[in-house]
Amino acid sequence: MNSKIKLILIYGGKDEEGLCPALVKWASEVIAQRAEFEFCVIELDDLVISPDTAEHVQRHESLRHLAKADAFLIVTSEQSNGYPAELKAFIDQVSVRWHARPVAFIGYGEESGGMRAIDQLRQVLAGQHAVPICNFVSFPNPRALIDESGVMRQPDQTRLPMARMLVQLNWWARALKAARDQVSYELVS
Repeated sequence: MNSKIKLILIYGGKDEEGLCPALVKWASEVIAQRAEFEFCVIELDDLVISPDTAEHVQRHESLRHLAKADAFLIVTSEQSNGYPAELKAFIDQVSVRWHARPVAFIGYGEESGGMRAIDQLRQVLAGQHAVPICNFVSFPNPRALIDESGVMRQPDQTRLPMARMLVQLNWWARALKAARDQVSYELVS
């Protein structure tokens, strides 16, 4: 089983501090150095379907590509002790694409570093038959970690938790992919 795992990094929602792009850039650089993943980065705004928009067909096509994903990594802020509403709307819109696929998280914001948002998202995604993994990366007070130009001040400090999370995500993705290949999840859900 030497094939690469198709990993989709999803981010978006309102980010008043503008930290998400820096975290996505950092995460993308770390993932790009790993041989086990074939990944792409998708912004939520590019995927949420609004039936009265001209981009409906194009967005629908992008959502179909999500069905080929083996695993997901969600970068989320914490807002008012919870996750962004746009993220929940997206999860609900593409519910079947989560089935029997692992999901990892990078959280940021407030004192908890996004932990409350991650905890809530784990419950939401488990309800969608996804497999939220235990390891995560958290950035409490992320403003202190990112300089004025949007670059991580101490990127090595967070590489170990990220590496642990990616190893666990890869394991779950391979195990669940093998199970889906053996028996379609739709037959058991």
